[in-house]
Amino acid sequence: MATHPPTGTRTPAARGFTLPAEWEPHAATWLSWPNARGASFPGPHTQAILPTFHKLVAELADAGERVILNLSDPVERQAIERALPGSLLNAISLELVPTNEPWCRDHGPTVLRRPADGCRLAVCWNYNAWGGKYPPWDLDAAANERMAANAGIETCPRRDLTIEGGSLESNGAGCLMISESSVVTQSRNPGRTRDELASELRDYTGADEIIWVRAELPGDDTDGHVDCFARFAPGNGLLVVEPTPEQAGALPALAKNAQRLRRLCGERGWTFLGLPLPDPVHDSGAGAREPGDRLPATYANYYVANEAVLVPGFDDRRDAEAAAIIGEAHPGRRVVTLPARDLIWGRGGFHCLTQALPA
Repeated sequence: MATHPPTGTRTPAARGFTLPAEWEPHAATWLSWPNARGASFPGPHTQAILPTFHKLVAELADAGERVILNLSDPVERQAIERALPGSLLNAISLELVPTNEPWCRDHGPTVLRRPADGCRLAVCWNYNAWGGKYPPWDLDAAANERMAANAGIETCPRRDLTIEGGSLESNGAGCLMISESSVVTQSRNPGRTRDELASELRDYTGADEIIWVRAELPGDDTDGHVDCFARFAPGNGLLVVEPTPEQAGALPALAKNAQRLRRLCGERGWTFLGLPLPDPVHDSGAGAREPGDRLPATYANYYVANEAVLVPGFDDRRDAEAAAIIGEAHPGRRVVTLPARDLIWGRGGFHCLTQALPA
């Protein structure tokens, strides 16, 4: 049953809360540990992906992050305690928050901050596995409130709105970039118009302005999350996946989006930074996947930690170029390229796995 805000309730925006940019200080980074029950890394594929997660935890800790790991049961806790060195275990917190899938960006809370006093508020949206694609999702749908409660943060449930964190991108200065194709849909928010959803999202993120974007990355099953193709950066920067003229014919939505955002940057005096696309990565057909399917390889799915930017690498000739562009956009932070070919087998990246807890 939908749960609308009580009549007379002051919205987060009215209370002075806003959504920080990702490069603002974090108290921690949340991760949800993968398990064999989920559709992303089922059965034996869970074990195959664990080294990537171990490396991610270590790099986050090295980048000045406290890491909060959502675990499904005590058996997972014991396995992690055996797998990670004691020095690293001292930098992480293990929380019993069962999940179906590891994509914490989408099932975690959206944590706002009030600049006047630093108080935080966790907006807890409804979650339905990207429009009902991968049942069951009951554990993921319940995770955000449990995560916020464990962190001691006040919650603001909006179970009548289905919003995934990968659909939202804030510049920390009142502008919110939102993926229209993954929000204004009958599979997420039936019967709601774009204007109605824009009003709700302004009220519940503190945004003054919304920029709707729409693009499509081959192999992406989120219906075009913004973190696949466009990201804000400090100092009015905007990083955008920009196909080459040779690629544009096969990727018209990406090319059109890049053209539009380039014009927008010119009009506003923002800095446009085009990100290359790696060469196509195709599925080998392992497990239940279809052999030959193109996987959603994108450099835009990076994560900005307190002291570093974690960039996906694909053993591609453009890896170094992409890392240099992203590093230029985030001065003062190390750039760490992490292998991501195994990760995108599950149709996601490092930004999809992480959710920031603002300081």
